[in-house]
Amino acid sequence: MNEPQKTLVRQWIDRAENDLLNVSNNLQAQRVPWDTVCFHCQQAAEKYLKAVLTVQGQEVPWTHDLEQLLDLTRQWLTELEGSREDLRWLSVHAVASRYPVEIMEQLPGEQEGVRAQKIAEHIRERCRAYIQKIYPDLLRQA
Repeated sequence: MNEPQKTLVRQWIDRAENDLLNVSNNLQAQRVPWDTVCFHCQQAAEKYLKAVLTVQGQEVPWTHDLEQLLDLTRQWLTELEGSREDLRWLSVHAVASRYPVEIMEQLPGEQEGVRAQKIAEHIRERCRAYIQKIYPDLLRQA
């Protein structure tokens, strides 16, 4: 992997980790904004999947659709195929959790927030394991 590509992968990972930090910080709030938790979980999953595409030198599409990103990373992350339904569900939070739209009848609550966090952590774990196998030195910094 060339240096600019490695830098870009590192940036995707750093931003995904910042999203997960936002989740952690929000979960410690007196009043948890579950819509924000769901949004940052979706963002973290999206960025980790895009990091894998970048590792492989693939074009990274401008999309929030986690199912589409799963299709693009399927050959390297075969074990995530079982997460397709979860990723489809989490994708809704890329937009619906930020704006008053008709997609959601009500704001997400604790149950949705916990589900979103589990999905994001699973994607993080699988993507990091894949990246670690190929570029072990890249994740030592994170």
